[in-house]
Amino acid sequence: MTTLAPMMARAIQPTRMRLARTLRGLTQRELAEKLKVSAATISQFESRSISPSAHTLQQLAMVTGVAPDFFSRPWRETEAGAPFFRSLRSTPQRELERARSYARLLLEIVDVFERHVKLPPARLQIGMAVDDDAAADLIEQAALSARVAWGVPPGPLPHVVRMLEHAGIVVSAVGVFDDRVDAFCMRGPTRPVVVLCSNAGAAARRRFDAAHELGHLLLHAHSDGGSKVQEGQAHRFASALLMPAGEVEPWLIRRSTQLDVLEDGSRVWGVSMQALVRRSKDLGVLSESQYTRTMKRMSMYGWRTREPVDIGPPERPQMLERVVAALPAAGTSIAAIALELGLPRERLLRMLRVPEDASDGVSGEVVPMARGAL
Repeated sequence: MTTLAPMMARAIQPTRMRLARTLRGLTQRELAEKLKVSAATISQFESRSISPSAHTLQQLAMVTGVAPDFFSRPWRETEAGAPFFRSLRSTPQRELERARSYARLLLEIVDVFERHVKLPPARLQIGMAVDDDAAADLIEQAALSARVAWGVPPGPLPHVVRMLEHAGIVVSAVGVFDDRVDAFCMRGPTRPVVVLCSNAGAAARRRFDAAHELGHLLLHAHSDGGSKVQEGQAHRFASALLMPAGEVEPWLIRRSTQLDVLEDGSRVWGVSMQALVRRSKDLGVLSESQYTRTMKRMSMYGWRTREPVDIGPPERPQMLERVVAALPAAGTSIAAIALELGLPRERLLRMLRVPEDASDGVSGEVVPMARGAL
């Protein structure tokens, strides 16, 4: 058991109390009930008005699933920007807070990893930031520029998540948040994270979500959070990245009866049939009325909820798993990292979605740093 004496000698960080609570999806009142204190007391803990006793802090750690040391780790308010959420459709506030806390803690975990393991350099400074009034053509060009900057050959994008990871973006696919939170991203001090929340098994959805979040990171570098306009821009960017206008045209439809073309296009481009219909409208191939008729026809067949095309399993991130595998060669272990972070080892692995036996082999993209290197 962690001893409280050294930890209590260091300053307790109230912001970490809030982080631990929201990551568990608890309100102040719910946490207070578990600790048998008042909600006002929890509020005072989190605002630094009062400090918890050693006994209460031990209980708080048990309820929130962290070690008592977690609450005394340094906290830097400027480490992360506001997240961009893929969807906010009436999502409960506690789920948004939980998602923010996960991304914030994931950034901290990655920061600790980078003291031991060298990750691919973050390559996002390619000058694509746009204003809210940016024309659609500018968004299309930004997507093409991204493909060129990262050496993507013409044609369908083979692996969207892998492309993000090669660009130094940490990607996590967790599938544990509210279904109304599709995906989100957050910038960190050295690199951003993209969190793919959907775990419904739809490969096309995951690819589009990853491309959408990349759009936010490239187009909205000077913005905190996402507006409706920015969501539309990121959507257009994702469509153009996955289906370049000059190449996807043979798979676009010109009338609502060409659904067989959509099926072929979905398999070739790794996107949903609905994304191809929307692309047809955005590029002026389908009129607004034709678009509406096509979507109604798809609804009639039940394809708005379950499309007939299976493009394979959802893309899976690899960077974090490779980092964990590289730790022994760097002179440390996931257990030592967990201890430093104030997290139980098993919980850290669950957060990273890394299996217990991820210890065989190291990718050339993720290499151990020299022991003692900063």
